[in-house]
Amino acid sequence: MPAVMPVEKGRPRDVLAEAGFVARQALVLDLGCGNGVFLSGLSAARPDWNVLGIEKKGYRVRQARRRADNMGNARVVHGEVMEILSDLPSASIARVYLLFNDPWPKRRHAVRRLVQSEFASLLGSRLTADGIVFFASDSAEYAVWAEKIFRAGGWQISAWDLPPEWPPTEFEQRFVSSGVQIRRFQAAR
Repeated sequence: MPAVMPVEKGRPRDVLAEAGFVARQALVLDLGCGNGVFLSGLSAARPDWNVLGIEKKGYRVRQARRRADNMGNARVVHGEVMEILSDLPSASIARVYLLFNDPWPKRRHAVRRLVQSEFASLLGSRLTADGIVFFASDSAEYAVWAEKIFRAGGWQISAWDLPPEWPPTEFEQRFVSSGVQIRRFQAAR
């Protein structure tokens, strides 16, 4: 897997060239891919997709890259989600998975949540016409917040029913085994 390429300040990063996908097929993002459990599971289940994980923590990037190392359709880039999204071409993403990212539960910390109106707007500009965003959280408050943000941005919200071959994230496995209720929805433009 290619090393992270240095980027000059102010210059866009060519994320797709950096990822180096061999096949031209639908681009799917795993935002905050963590250690790559879901990323590698999704890549194995959907060899017809190019799955790109975005992760800001270096040690998790290394873990995810090790998991995805043998997969031709899985890559991981190191960086902030908003910066990477900004550097991707318009209408280039078919699916986005935002699964169990930090809910920042304290009211004063809510401004740190990834799902904000700027995020929803930028994401909408990067999705293909039939693109879909899949959201899951163990926090009911964050799920309600995220749904309101997407609705306010003109997104259509619907239930997200998991397919039978669903590859759970590491967090999802923990939450489900602890009996925590998972909140899910999908959003489309």
